[in-house]
Amino acid sequence: MSLRSAVASRNLLYLLSLKELRTRYKKSIMGWAWSLLNPLTQMVIFSIIFLKVFIQIPPTGHPSGIKNFPLFFLCGLLPFNFFSISVGVAIGNVQGGAGLIKKVRFPHEHLVYSVVIAQFVTMLIEFSVLSVALIIGGNMVLPWLVPLLVILVFMTLFTTGVALTFAAANVFFHDVNYLWGILAQLLFYATPIIYDANNPRIPRSLRLIAAHSPTGSFITAVRNVMYDLTMPSLRDFAVIIVYSLSAFAFGTWVFTRLSPRFAEEM
Repeated sequence: MSLRSAVASRNLLYLLSLKELRTRYKKSIMGWAWSLLNPLTQMVIFSIIFLKVFIQIPPTGHPSGIKNFPLFFLCGLLPFNFFSISVGVAIGNVQGGAGLIKKVRFPHEHLVYSVVIAQFVTMLIEFSVLSVALIIGGNMVLPWLVPLLVILVFMTLFTTGVALTFAAANVFFHDVNYLWGILAQLLFYATPIIYDANNPRIPRSLRLIAAHSPTGSFITAVRNVMYDLTMPSLRDFAVIIVYSLSAFAFGTWVFTRLSPRFAEEM
C-alpha cells in the first residue's frame, strides 16, 4: 500500500502503537522500570570495565567540562538502543503479524511504524531521566533539549527506513532476522558508544567508521548537545538529514514493492 493510504489509516496506527506500549511489559512485576534497568545495567558493566579494569580516564566534554563515563556512555547507548531494538522488534512484528496480514486489508507498514513509535516514547522517558542525571552532574541540558529532539526525529526517520527494509526482506528470507542480531552487535562496537571517536589511541580506520557511519553520526550529534553542550556543525546536520531521508525513502520503496506479496509468502 502507498504512504498515502498509511496516513489515511492513522487511527489504526494509533491503536497498534498503543497496543505495543501496553503489552510491552504486560504481566511484568517491574513494568516500565525494565526500560531503565537494562541500560543502567549495561552502564554499570562497561563503567567497571572502562574505569576499573582498563583504568581509563573518562572523556571530557568540550566545552561543558563534564568528566563522567557513565553519563558519557548513556548519551550514546540510549539512541543506539532505540535504533537496534526498533529494527529487531519490527522484523519480528511483521513476520508475527502473518495472521492479520492474510485476513485483513490494511497498510502493512503500520506493523513497523507502531514499533518505532512505541520505542520512541520509551526513549523519551529514558532521556528525561538522563537529563536529570546530567543536570545533577553539572550539565545544564535544558536549553539543549530542543536540538536534541530535532536530532532524534531525524534518527527516527532513519530507523524507520532501516526497519522497513529489514522487515520486508525477512518475510522472504528468514536469515535476515539472525543476520540483524550479528550486525547489531558489530554496529555497537563500531559506533562511538564506549569510546570517544576523537581519541587518537583508537585505530584511525575505526575512528573514521565511528565518525562517519550513520549510527556514528547520530550518536555523535546526540553526545554533542547532551554531553558537550555544543551544536553539531552544519555539515554534521546535513549528513544526518541525508542519511535519514535516504534511508526512509529507500525503506518505504522496498516495503511498498514487496508488501503485496507478503500474504502468499507467509
